[in-house]
Amino acid sequence: MKRKYLILLLCFICVVALVVVGCQKTTPTPTPTPTPTPTTTAANYVGSDACKTCHAQAYEGFMKTKHMGTFKPLSDYNIADLPKEITIFDADTPDNPKSTTIDLSKAYGVMVNDYIIAPVPATAGFKSQTYRVAAVKKQGDKWTLQAARTGDFNKDGTEDWGGSSYTCGSCHSPGLGKSDKELTIGCESCHGPGGTHVAADNKAGTMKVDQKACMECHPSVPTKNTTTGIWEAANHYGTRDYFASKHAASKQTNNCLSCHSPHNVNDSGKTVIGNDPVKDNCSKCHKGVSFDLEKLMWKNPTDLRDHITRDHSFGAMPYDKLGDDKATKQTEITNTDYVKNIEANVKK
Repeated sequence: MKRKYLILLLCFICVVALVVVGCQKTTPTPTPTPTPTPTTTAANYVGSDACKTCHAQAYEGFMKTKHMGTFKPLSDYNIADLPKEITIFDADTPDNPKSTTIDLSKAYGVMVNDYIIAPVPATAGFKSQTYRVAAVKKQGDKWTLQAARTGDFNKDGTEDWGGSSYTCGSCHSPGLGKSDKELTIGCESCHGPGGTHVAADNKAGTMKVDQKACMECHPSVPTKNTTTGIWEAANHYGTRDYFASKHAASKQTNNCLSCHSPHNVNDSGKTVIGNDPVKDNCSKCHKGVSFDLEKLMWKNPTDLRDHITRDHSFGAMPYDKLGDDKATKQTEITNTDYVKNIEANVKK
């Protein structure tokens, strides 16, 4: 009998313990709040047409510059009998020739009245997905379709059309991949996306104006030939050797806009202020001084890609002291003093 009472007592104690535990208020362990993942807001490009309402004079002047015409739609060229498709080989991989069909209706445009730029199908296996797929050439008053490159890429004894990677886009078509409003050089290429500026009631400080925008596409420092190890002048960009000039070292005159206006052209169609560079620019600060522009801003006699530009060292690096090898097309710089200055600037 005692055993029976003992079992009943133990059962009662267990029931009470469960009730007591179940009635206790428990505080759940808080779930950690995940750190928000930063989101990137796409730049709000509006296109140059959005600028002309308030900046009509600057807009009309800019439309006359070569900047605005660096990248145009293929339709602007009215090429007779333009095929819908062309077949090209990847000229960038000659050891492993691959071909693909390019739909010209999907071409992005034409760079500087020369190369047709178009997307390459991802399945083609080309080196990249944006190529110079063909070219345009003016014959008389008409434009014709030409090959960007030619060669017997598949070694079958016949001439093929070839294409190569489009490596010039950041300067010649800065809107490509960024904006569907404008692919060519426009207001926002230098001033940055204008969406915030257009929408703002108080527009002060909402747009940038910085010389760095010029130097991104017009660098002046020479480049070293990776094969010969010799420094070569940067003839391509139009500001050759500016880094070596006293202007560049001056806080007063280190400004492209001292002599250039990106918002207008002179009678020669250039963005130089005035029609007489010496009188309208140099003489403003150097009163009474006579300059020979051909010596002060010499033009390179040759170039590997036929880019002939005026020197911007303003006498700091005259051509006859560079140590150029006149037998080559490149403009070499072997003068030891100049090389030291170049290397010091490259390290900055």
